[in-house]
Amino acid sequence: MDEPRQPLRHTVVQGRTGGTNLVRVGVQNRALVLDLVRRRGPFARAELMRATGLSAQTVSNIAAGLVAAGLVREAPGGGRRLEVVAGSRSAIGVHLDPAHLVVVRTDLTGAVLAVEHVDLDATDDPARTLDTMAAAVHRVRGGARQRVPLPAGIGLAVPGSIDPDGVRLGTPAQLPAWWSLPVTDELAARTGLPVRLEKDGVASALGEVWSAAGADDLVSVFLGHGISAATVAAGEVVRGATGNAGEFGGMPVEAHGRWTEVWEACQPLQQVRRGIDAGLLPTGVPLDRPGDVRHAFERLCATPSAAPLVAEAGAALGSALAHVVELLDVPRVVIGGSAALAGGDVFIDAVRERLAVRLPNGPFPTVAATAFGEASVARGAACAVLQADLAVPAPVGRGAGVGTGRRPGGPVHVRSIAHPW
Repeated sequence: MDEPRQPLRHTVVQGRTGGTNLVRVGVQNRALVLDLVRRRGPFARAELMRATGLSAQTVSNIAAGLVAAGLVREAPGGGRRLEVVAGSRSAIGVHLDPAHLVVVRTDLTGAVLAVEHVDLDATDDPARTLDTMAAAVHRVRGGARQRVPLPAGIGLAVPGSIDPDGVRLGTPAQLPAWWSLPVTDELAARTGLPVRLEKDGVASALGEVWSAAGADDLVSVFLGHGISAATVAAGEVVRGATGNAGEFGGMPVEAHGRWTEVWEACQPLQQVRRGIDAGLLPTGVPLDRPGDVRHAFERLCATPSAAPLVAEAGAALGSALAHVVELLDVPRVVIGGSAALAGGDVFIDAVRERLAVRLPNGPFPTVAATAFGEASVARGAACAVLQADLAVPAPVGRGAGVGTGRRPGGPVHVRSIAHPW
């Protein structure tokens, strides 16, 4: 049974490389130690001292507090090694896509305890979609197989832009009926849980590093019905001043016989149109229905004769990523989203091959599909809630409120990385 509790009203800073013994940053040090134990543990106290630069007394005090809070415990086998208590925290993640809804519940490590997949007939009625979303949230709240605490909240990952206030959508091109809708308030009213809003690409990146020991620097690409990319630097996801980092779809590439933008070269709708024109798909696909486009795109990717078309999209993404890799010098690229997963090895191999051509002298990153499947974005949205529940105050000048990680005010992004259908 769920047990009510009061969430910690702070924001975590993940990926810090050292600590400090100043009292005023004690909460930051606590978050640093917890993050190390969660991602790389079990840890002996002496190992934590070396990893953080903190004194023995500081590490001892923090460890005692974390044990008392039930967040960590002594690992079996002696040696006084600390390990995270996975069931000490729980969160719900929701990924809203124009064609599909994914809802998960995770524990503190990011392990998925329950998952719901819902095909959406249409998203032009936000109230109806929000009701569907709330019903799925209710099911995963009760669907965890083991006893876990009351969820700390809901992370909602959405396409396109979000307002700097972290409450409402901006102007996502594929969801015009949702423009400026206060989705966090609407979903909170339906579920009774606080809601945190994130871009889909940012959520995807956070999910990749939440429980991974060696994922401190990477680019995470999300390719669903739109495309976005997010950067992880020193273990911390770069959200940007307004939470809208990830504008990637406008990158110019040469693909399909002409210069175009990478979103147009890869987007499922555009690929389905090309498949129809090439006789690989029937002409009767309802192109105005995202769900039908999704299924047609999956059929296209599963057709052997469509492999060159799929590979061309992968090569286009590789061309765009070459600039990002050179700019950021990242050693790893992770690719997720329904469209990338449908493209499979043909798509991923084409990304690698184009990167090898564009970066013959390096730096050449590892390129792989996400290990979390289509739940990767929803899982990352849940991790965003856990991050906000456990950590340190946002740096001065960052954050309009509790756990937003965004600067108040600032421009509203009216250009969407997803781009119109």
